[in-house]
Amino acid sequence: MSRLWVRLTLAFLLISLAAISVVAVLSLNATNSQFRRYVVASGSGAQSGAVAALTGYYEQTGSWEGVDGLLGQLAPGGGGRGRVDQGQAGPNFAIAGTDGRVIASRTGELVGETLSAETLRQGASLLVDGQPVGVLLNLRSAEAVLDTHAQLFLKQVQASLVWAALGAAVLSLVLGFATSRLLTAPIARLTAAAQAIAAGDLSQRVDVQSRDETGVLGQAFNDMAASLAAAETARKNLIADVSHELRTPLTVVQGNLQAILDGVYPLEMGQVTSLYEETRLLTRLVDDLHDLALADAGQLRLERSASDLADLARAAVAQFGPVAEAGEVALGLSLPEERVVVLGDADRLAQVLRNLLSNALRHTPAGGEVAVDLEARGDTVHLRVRDTGSGIAPEDLPRVFDRFYRGDRSRSRQGGGAGLGLAIARQLVRAHGGELTVDSKTGEGTTFSITLPLHAASELA
Repeated sequence: MSRLWVRLTLAFLLISLAAISVVAVLSLNATNSQFRRYVVASGSGAQSGAVAALTGYYEQTGSWEGVDGLLGQLAPGGGGRGRVDQGQAGPNFAIAGTDGRVIASRTGELVGETLSAETLRQGASLLVDGQPVGVLLNLRSAEAVLDTHAQLFLKQVQASLVWAALGAAVLSLVLGFATSRLLTAPIARLTAAAQAIAAGDLSQRVDVQSRDETGVLGQAFNDMAASLAAAETARKNLIADVSHELRTPLTVVQGNLQAILDGVYPLEMGQVTSLYEETRLLTRLVDDLHDLALADAGQLRLERSASDLADLARAAVAQFGPVAEAGEVALGLSLPEERVVVLGDADRLAQVLRNLLSNALRHTPAGGEVAVDLEARGDTVHLRVRDTGSGIAPEDLPRVFDRFYRGDRSRSRQGGGAGLGLAIARQLVRAHGGELTVDSKTGEGTTFSITLPLHAASELA
């Protein structure tokens, strides 16, 4: 009983049995009732002949005296009163006078009793010369008495209905079993696949063969399995990348310290400075990872205040002015006349701008251009950082925001970072309710776009 297909089969069987039982009972009752009515109605022909015979008898005798023998002869199989009893099949003819009193009956029932007007209306009037002389009644009109053949017919019909009901029950059991197995088969496949994934096999997928609810469930399972596989791959890559990024400066520090201890390198300020720079790289990497972890957990603390994004853009461009000049790159800034106010952490937003400007200047050759433009559009503000550098390859574009991803894998952390800057920048923008996107074509440059909700200028502190 713990299996779903067993419960479904029993449910189908019980429902079918209930429906079959109701139909069988109603059919038996209807057959019995309608057949009895038919038998009674079939006696109407004998009643018509009896009316003619009785009126003729009254015309000859002038009374109903001695009519009992004629009544016995009028019934089917009748040949006299001695051959008729109360249990014999056929109509129980009776004659009532004009006063409603029963004068004679085929079986002797109700003789001398007065019938009601309603009962008399159910009979046939006996007229002689247009004058009523009595009423012919069938005292068994409400319940026909069946003969042996009629009873056998009813029993055969009832037996046929019972066998039909049993056959329908067996068929319902077979169809219910087949239907339940058909319905539970996709669930069984899903269960097996889910157990395989729980055991660590993330390559498991189910074959979706329909578009109904089970098909939608199967597709959702496949999507979930694909997401889990991608997340597991990302986790493994993250561990490998973190290990690699940490190993490099640690190896440098350990090697230099060992060389100093062995007397290979003298303990001079140059060596100490080199070791200090490596520790700064380690600290920066750990800080980046910490920021990402807080952003993913939704616990990144932001000191929100109303700030003019134009002021942040001016400050960032001024900070990178010497870098651009040294690289012979033109650094432009385009700002609207009105103030562009956002509600956010000014330091974090400045961090995003510095990261984007640093990347743009690094990938823009001498003679190129980096431009920052800002505009308010409706209830949002759009800030773009455009460069005329080498652009991003199409195969790298979807992954530029991935952690530790670098289009040029040969770049060192000192020369190009660990590939965390853009991942952190996107998380910071999203933490402010905005979005960071990228558009690039190889050889034509790259544009990073920040979209943030606009804040009322009147609230600027």
